[in-house]
Formats: sequence, structure tokens, C-alpha cells
Amino acid sequence: MSRFVTELMKARQEKKLVLIASLPRNDAELARAVRDAGADAVKIHMNVHHHASNTTFGSLDEERENLTAILKVWEGKLKGIMPFAAPVNDPDTLKELSDMGFDFYSQYLSHAVCGCFPSPEKTARMLALAADDPVELAGGLDCLPIEVCELSIMDGNTYGQPFTYHDLLRYSAMRAKTNKPLVVPSQHMITPESVPDLIEIGVEGLMIGAVVAGSTVESWVKSVKAFWKAIDKA
Repeated sequence: MSRFVTELMKARQEKKLVLIASLPRNDAELARAVRDAGADAVKIHMNVHHHASNTTFGSLDEERENLTAILKVWEGKLKGIMPFAAPVNDPDTLKELSDMGFDFYSQYLSHAVCGCFPSPEKTARMLALAADDPVELAGGLDCLPIEVCELSIMDGNTYGQPFTYHDLLRYSAMRAKTNKPLVVPSQHMITPESVPDLIEIGVEGLMIGAVVAGSTVESWVKSVKAFWKAIDKA
């Protein structure tokens, strides 16, 4: 079992959340700031135009210097990466990312090519359901060779709107369909006050991003500290 999955299962047992910072840019200074503020894990990106932060991330070669710097800052702690934003049959790149020290991949199920991923013992597969995936699809997750499911199920046109009980119900309905660890990304305006509700329905991880944390070092530090406090108090 990978370190990432171990932490998520620990959170399940302790009724806590693993707090993941999904950075709006591959910036070592920002990565250091969220680490020091209390984030449990960091997620960075490549090969994608990120909708929420309106940032374009380059290829592995183009991002390598930044990735290496962030890996150094986060040495010994949990690090994840979004490798591709389309179905790309490139097992060599996925293996290289694992060898670099990433603890988990973060990718949509529809973009994750079967047979491309290395052994999950070191680098876990956190694959995401999307906005157009029906609740029933989550019922097949336990049969798949993946370790974690990300519930990236909100329509991109609704990013940033208030987090509602309808959103919570959709997460809860998927929780009832699978025993896999679940991570909720902050596509809607999840607040620290929402943390007990997410724990109550059985989510193991919360991944905050630009929607709730903004783009500056200061706004990220403030957000991470507030969520860390809420999780610690829960």
C-alpha cells in the first residue's frame, strides 16, 4: 500500500481529512508556504491548461526544473502530479514521474490509459469521476485496479459557486457505491465550516485549489491554515 493510501485510510479511521493543496502554478516558494502552513500533501500539474486557475502547464521537460524544486521542498512528504489532460499512451513518462518521487497520480478516469501505470505500491492512482459521469458508475470502482477516486464531478461552468447540500448529496451518493478512499476537490466554494459535513459522509481527503485559496502566497497560507484548523478540531 502506498504512503498516500495509508494516510487516507488513517484519516478514515480517525474521522479526519487529508488536506491536499492543488497548486495554481508550479512554484517552489508557494509549495514551501503551503507545506509550512500545514498541508498534508501537494499536487502539481503538467500538460494541461488548468480551468480553475487559468494557467497553462507545459510538458515534463518544460516543467522539470520547477517540479524538481518542489519535490525537494516536499521531500519526505506526500506529492502528487496531474500528468496528462487527455488519453496519452506514455508509460515511460508515468514511470519517470514515479522514479522522481511522486506519491500519486491525479487524472480523470477517461484520460487514464489502461496498462500505462507502474506498480501502485509506490505511486498510487487517484483517478477522477467527471461531471458527466452518473452516480451509478461509481459502483464499478471497487473492481478497478485503482487506489483512490477523486470526485471531480462539478460542471466547469459552476466553479466557484457556493457549496450546497445538493453537492454534498452527490458526494454521499457516490460514497455509498464504493469502498475506495474518496478525495473531494474544491470546485465549488467549500469552506472550513463544511469540513465536518465532508467527514460525516465518509470522505477521506479534501483537495483545495484556486477556487477557495486564490493565487497569492498570502491567500494560500490563510486558506491552508483555516482548513487545517477545522480538520484538527473536527
